[in-house]
Amino acid sequence: MIEAEAQLHDGHPDVALGILNDARTTVPGLDPLVDAGTDAARVDQLFHERAFWMFSTGHRLGDLRRLVRQYGRTPDAVFPNGEFLDGGNYGSDMNFPIPEAEKNNPSDPAGACIDRNA
Repeated sequence: MIEAEAQLHDGHPDVALGILNDARTTVPGLDPLVDAGTDAARVDQLFHERAFWMFSTGHRLGDLRRLVRQYGRTPDAVFPNGEFLDGGNYGSDMNFPIPEAEKNNPSDPAGACIDRNA
């Protein structure tokens, strides 16, 4: 997935698509992807594939933040927003809060490692 993103970034969408399709051949029943057509749609396709291939590995929040920071997407277009399924509303935070148990960490004086700008 990292190589596919690098190829897409370097202007080689055909190579990136080949890498994604090579990964899909390892799972029976997955059809090959077709070119999404535009640069923005190709980025969407890549991050959609990353979401499935890297499920439950802890990469999703970083990927969403990179879509905002490096690809110029708005947080409302990337993160869930509006009403939450079980009631209430989604917040505007783009990171996980530091747990109370970590607030005494000397490596993080006064919350220095929180970047709320993306």
